Amino acid sequence: MTTPAPRPSYTVVRVGDFGFGEPGERPWGNVPALAVDHYLWLENGYAPRVEARLCWSPRFLYVRFAVGEKRVRVRYTKFQDPVYKDSCVEFFVDMFPEKRLGYVNFETNAAGTLLCAFGPDRAHRTALWPEELAGFSVEGSIRGPVTGEYGASEWTLEYRVPLDLFKNLYGEEVRPGRRGAANFYKCGDEAEVPHYGAWSPVETPAPDFHRPEFFGEIIFG
Repeated sequence: MTTPAPRPSYTVVRVGDFGFGEPGERPWGNVPALAVDHYLWLENGYAPRVEARLCWSPRFLYVRFAVGEKRVRVRYTKFQDPVYKDSCVEFFVDMFPEKRLGYVNFETNAAGTLLCAFGPDRAHRTALWPEELAGFSVEGSIRGPVTGEYGASEWTLEYRVPLDLFKNLYGEEVRPGRRGAANFYKCGDEAEVPHYGAWSPVETPAPDFHRPEFFGEIIFG
């Protein structure tokens, strides 16, 4: 009998609120990085460097991705478009796994277009809409559609998620010591070179990121 691989763990640093589109220093230099470095299912040699960082304040969860790609594909620009077909990063999180209510998938292409839903698995998901995501903000280093080189060797994406979203979904506030379940992904189903990267390895025979049994742990410091 094969012993399951140990799941990774990451501590989310506590910070003060900081605004997007506003002057002022951001805390990312003091926030540890995690690596999305398990490339799965395809053996084509494409494995771009991907780092994710998380921090949180009393009001928001902040997420930052840095991706080492010289060539990207961004075609989708409308909310809830199928951005996983573009050059895409994803954050799936079940903030209260003991409740068995489900997880939120935040999927964003390199320009920050968002696909977002909530549910227990791939087949049973409910789209989340702007009124439910009030306070969500996103900034990226790539501003619009592009295919190929975009003038740099790394692109970045940052967004903030209002903690009220999780309170509304789970009926409970996120507090210090909260242990959630999560995974981070890098993909591009229809990119120049298709690829599937994960922080916590997904042990399925075919590509499937909607597998919460393989999530790692995030701890709110």
